[in-house]
Amino acid sequence: MKLLFVDDEADIRELVEMALMTEDDIDVRFAASGAEALDIILSDAFDVIMLDVMMPPPDGLQLLRTARSRAVLNDTIIIMCTAKTSSEAEAEFRSLGANHVLHKPFKPLKLADFLRQLD
Repeated sequence: MKLLFVDDEADIRELVEMALMTEDDIDVRFAASGAEALDIILSDAFDVIMLDVMMPPPDGLQLLRTARSRAVLNDTIIIMCTAKTSSEAEAEFRSLGANHVLHKPFKPLKLADFLRQLD
């Protein structure tokens, strides 16, 4: 599985990197900003993209809209990572094309199992 993990917080990226670095079946790439992620998304293909919702522009929602506007990304699983736990927020993410919502804080050591269970 090829994964792009996008979060502007270095400590979260580092935790995810440590949690996934021994997983042979998960090839993870990281982006520290929405702008960096946009460049990567437009130039490479991923099975799964995990987007932090709240980042400096372009934020996760803007990236989600951009990704879903491109037909080549329609089969990519997009997971929104957020501290917003309301059903309204989750409904908004899904209406914009998110496949899953992962609430923060999540357990990095459980992330590989979560990713393997995706549809």
